[in-house]
Amino acid sequence: MGTFNLHRLNTLFSMWKEWLNFSRAERYGILVLLFLILLVAITPYIHRIFFASSSQLGNPQLFSKVDSFMLTLNQPVDRVKQPFSYIEEEKPPAKEPELFNFDPNTVTTSQLIRLGLSQKQSRVIENYRSKGGTFRKAEDFSKIYVIDSILFNRLSPFIQIDNNQFEHKTVTENDNTTVIETEVLLIELNTADTLELVKLKGIGRGYARRIIIYRNVLGGYYSVNQLTEVYGFPKETFESILPSIYIDSLKIEKININLVDYNDLRKHPYLSDYQARAIIYYRETVGAFQSEKEIVNNKLVDSKTFQKIRHYITVN
Repeated sequence: MGTFNLHRLNTLFSMWKEWLNFSRAERYGILVLLFLILLVAITPYIHRIFFASSSQLGNPQLFSKVDSFMLTLNQPVDRVKQPFSYIEEEKPPAKEPELFNFDPNTVTTSQLIRLGLSQKQSRVIENYRSKGGTFRKAEDFSKIYVIDSILFNRLSPFIQIDNNQFEHKTVTENDNTTVIETEVLLIELNTADTLELVKLKGIGRGYARRIIIYRNVLGGYYSVNQLTEVYGFPKETFESILPSIYIDSLKIEKININLVDYNDLRKHPYLSDYQARAIIYYRETVGAFQSEKEIVNNKLVDSKTFQKIRHYITVN
């Protein structure tokens, strides 16, 4: 009986030993499996400690945004689009604009404000008139850039222009006939603004802006023929306005080639990037220029370029 039990125990021990007798690869596999199980078990705790953000329910900024959103539901759309300002809230309500007949050539600033124009709009009109600008017909009022179509349509029925102010009447001694001498329109291109340029036949706001933009890039015009270089400017329009335009070359802003840096010099439309580099390199290696002609004599620019750029450069 004792021998049987001992034999049975040996059999069980052999069986367990056979089951637990793993190869090296199997032991490594068990270790990896145990590591993965442990990693999965502790992942929630690691995430909670290092990665979990605070609850949005405790974030006061969230409640502030929600309150702001709820408030907008009770506001008019045009008011919601504008940021809140205590200054604007304290302003008195705007007065209703009045409507009465007026001549834009003689109307005062206070009258313009009564008509519904802002201080800025009134100042622009005053500046336009102070520079010699006139309104010969109601449509001229709409050419002022601060006057939009809505404002013009509201005021146009009340515009009354006295055309007698634009005529000089003289009576001949022989037949008592009346001779009307009309004003000659002359505009200086280096000082004219868009309001003056649109007086020229065929010049709208678009062309006026292009003329001024190109003038600023150049530094001024030295010849009326430079208008043909303005992008998209029609030759027919140029020929039609030729009798009404002139140039004051003293208004040209010149570039001192002994002081200018490369980045500013290369912006001039008459110089290429290579020519600007050559001028700066020559100045830094040889020394200051004594005469404007040095840039063509030393072949830094070609003669054709020099004939145009010489109006814009100086050595003093």
